[in-house]
Amino acid sequence: MKPVEHFSVDESLRRVLASEMRAENTVTESELPFQIHNYYSLTPDESVDVYGPIGTINLQTIKAQSIVDGQHYSLHRVNMTSPATSIVLNAVDRWKAVQNPGIAQVHEAFTTRAFGDNSLVIVHDYKPLSSSLKSKIVDACVTVPEAFLWSLVLQLASALRSIHSAGLAVNLLSVSTVILSTTNRVYINSCGLSDVLSLQYRRNINAAQQSDLHSIGQILGSLLGITPDNIVSIQGQPPVVMPGPSYSTDFKELFGYLNGRLTPVIAIDDILRLAGPRVFNELDAVRRDADLLHSSLRLEMGNGRLVRLMCKINFITERAENDMDPEWSETGDRYLIKLFRDFVFHLVNESGHPVADMAHVIGNLNKLDAGSGEKLMLMSRDEKSCLVVPYSEIKRCIEDAFRDLLAKSRK
Repeated sequence: MKPVEHFSVDESLRRVLASEMRAENTVTESELPFQIHNYYSLTPDESVDVYGPIGTINLQTIKAQSIVDGQHYSLHRVNMTSPATSIVLNAVDRWKAVQNPGIAQVHEAFTTRAFGDNSLVIVHDYKPLSSSLKSKIVDACVTVPEAFLWSLVLQLASALRSIHSAGLAVNLLSVSTVILSTTNRVYINSCGLSDVLSLQYRRNINAAQQSDLHSIGQILGSLLGITPDNIVSIQGQPPVVMPGPSYSTDFKELFGYLNGRLTPVIAIDDILRLAGPRVFNELDAVRRDADLLHSSLRLEMGNGRLVRLMCKINFITERAENDMDPEWSETGDRYLIKLFRDFVFHLVNESGHPVADMAHVIGNLNKLDAGSGEKLMLMSRDEKSCLVVPYSEIKRCIEDAFRDLLAKSRK
């Protein structure tokens, strides 16, 4: 018999998913209003300062649940000096069509006075357990390996490619507006913010898109940090951040390119060229994750079938209201089902102690669900009689009995 782990989702993936579900459904008491617009159960998440052309903007992130679809979303709130007009709010409409795995999808924008001011709120996808690069790496003074920085660059380049192809620009790309998940997934979390704040008029779209690409270099500089290994002093010039001696020549070339030290114009195609074979490393990692999710999904799909099968068995066996009903007495087919239930769930060892063997349960239910021709021996509770029957016969009995039960329920 295979171990029980063979029948369930990968343990590391299960822990991640369980943690995300807890984070999604945890509501923290706060002074926030209970409901605004179509969202309720507001829980404060993270507040960051975003530096833009018009100065510093305090961006408050709030987790909330929608009364429309029940899903959780991230509400990004900014205090505005005056109420936003409908024209400004409609600026996010173009972002709704931009979809990429590296973007926290934009859904809508609205204004509210529920916080006691003129608040502008932009609604994005909620990414459980994700927080900004600033809080996770920069403020925590975490040393990041070169492999992660390559992955970061490629994920951001992919997201910006989709954004720029739609004729848009992020404008406010920084360690404060890029979030990182527990599985090292990177998301741009400020899409549409500059548009509704009317920052785009300060530069044309080409300049704004170039600024996005230069921002990747600035993000790398922030993640490298100011350490003796990463500071280069050139006579007559202020010190600059550069990758230290532990980083490869290829990465140093990429860093220089993204910071405009090789050419003033940056192109995503050139980023991919400089990344070289590391692009395949990223693709391989994505495929490994996809394979893990696919295999886990197959297991859970099978487990879902087994749950439905267990429900049918428990609907049928030992129904108190039918004890005196001669048409439902647990003889014949229904007696066989009862013995099978005992064989699967009420197994005991030689000493009469209960055996809680999940592999035994799942293995036998799988054979029953498949209608296997393999035979098994079922013994009565008084151990005076036994029956040898194939799983296929027990499956037929369950289907017939459940069909009769449904017919009774409709009367």
